[in-house]
Amino acid sequence: LLFVWHTGEELDLFGSEFFTDHPTVPRDSIVGQLNIDMIGRGEASDLPGGSPGYLQLIGSRRLSTELGDLVEKVNTDDRHGFIFDYAFDAAGHPEQYYCRSDHYEYARYGIPIIFFTTGGHSDYHQVTDEPQYIDYPHMARVGQLIANTAIAAGNLDHRLVVDQPKPDPHGSCKQ
Repeated sequence: LLFVWHTGEELDLFGSEFFTDHPTVPRDSIVGQLNIDMIGRGEASDLPGGSPGYLQLIGSRRLSTELGDLVEKVNTDDRHGFIFDYAFDAAGHPEQYYCRSDHYEYARYGIPIIFFTTGGHSDYHQVTDEPQYIDYPHMARVGQLIANTAIAAGNLDHRLVVDQPKPDPHGSCKQ
């Protein structure tokens, strides 16, 4: 497992773009990428449709249906109890989340990804976004789901199967 912290997302994904263009390991050795951003909120008071089990998944089946199926299986088998929201992953979604976060820099090279988030909320990028509003037990549950998904992917007897078209690494992202 390789843990990478990127910087510069808001500045056109500088950190993740640099890493994927100049990886510290052979790019073809990267089996998948699990991107985590803003997983500490998600209640109904934060966003419409929010709940204690709310979690958005973006990109989980765009390159590998196996990865999307795997996270669903882990959620069910390990009884994490999340209700996945795929609405922001829809083709052509106006928010363009698939194209706007660090995971896409991996996906453009054909590396399967999942972006885990509870999405925007009224305090997003505001001075009012303070630690007392984080739902720490929820964030820990999300972290455990991600850890279990990584373990499940790592314990496969094969690489995650890429069964969807790969993008052009130097082309434009298509939501």
